[in-house]
Amino acid sequence: MSVLRQRSGRITKLAAGLAVAMFLTLLAIGVVGWIASDRALAPELRDSALTIEDVQGIVFEEIMFESQTGFSPTGRFFPGTRNETIILLHGFSERQNQVLPQVRMLTDAGFNVMTYNARHPEEYGSGVFSTLGAFEREDLVSAVDYLESRDDVDPDAIGVFGLSLGGATAILGAALDDRIAAVVAEGSFSDADSVIDSSFEHYIGLPSFPFGQVTRLIAERRAGARLSDARPVDAIADLSGRPVLLIHGKDDTSVPPDHSERNLEAGGPDVDVWWVPGAGHSDAYEVEPDEYATRLIEFFDTAFE
Repeated sequence: MSVLRQRSGRITKLAAGLAVAMFLTLLAIGVVGWIASDRALAPELRDSALTIEDVQGIVFEEIMFESQTGFSPTGRFFPGTRNETIILLHGFSERQNQVLPQVRMLTDAGFNVMTYNARHPEEYGSGVFSTLGAFEREDLVSAVDYLESRDDVDPDAIGVFGLSLGGATAILGAALDDRIAAVVAEGSFSDADSVIDSSFEHYIGLPSFPFGQVTRLIAERRAGARLSDARPVDAIADLSGRPVLLIHGKDDTSVPPDHSERNLEAGGPDVDVWWVPGAGHSDAYEVEPDEYATRLIEFFDTAFE
């Protein structure tokens, strides 16, 4: 009997040890998931080297519009010499100053340009999370509503250009709103799930499973949005009949080129791509500034003909 009691005691201790180990493992996964969800929903904002004061001679007005998602984005409207208008969307963890080089080249070509700071708790208060395109696409539709209210905008000639998350948002928003006549998406991801998974492997050095899944679950609960629905690769087919230009740096390690390969394959005959050798993530302008400006202006000129 004493032998049996000893064995039973060892089994009980082993089971208790395994239970504690499992609890601590799940706790660690949950803590990592919470921290990662914070980085996804409220990333540290970077300040662009270029500021509006650095752009000599440019005219603009400060604007604000109501979004259907329940907050009021703030931005700028740069009047051009023509009524065609292009909305420029900045990337993840950036502000609207990021797209000032594109503002300069497009206003010089005569286009109206609109920019705004995307949703972020630091900009708009607690709860206004970045959602990898899930809510950003609805904010974009509201930006188009705002442009339609202006007398200096041709409602039949509105295009969108976006960098990184802004590129994904451009595709997702255009799929919801056929008032968007043309889209340029630089460095866009194909789906939020893949970019979350690759971020764990590339930046944190942890496996995407189970950390990616746990992060998505926590982020979706906190934001009240289905991040998994942010899938430009599915949405791009809904842009059929409207011109789309994908731009991607061949040396992009943040959002590898295979994301644009998937978007290109899923799109129709109106989707084109410019692969930029030597360019990383959303920096094609810095690598090929002259060709970049030429391609961007010619694309929108042709789209609005």
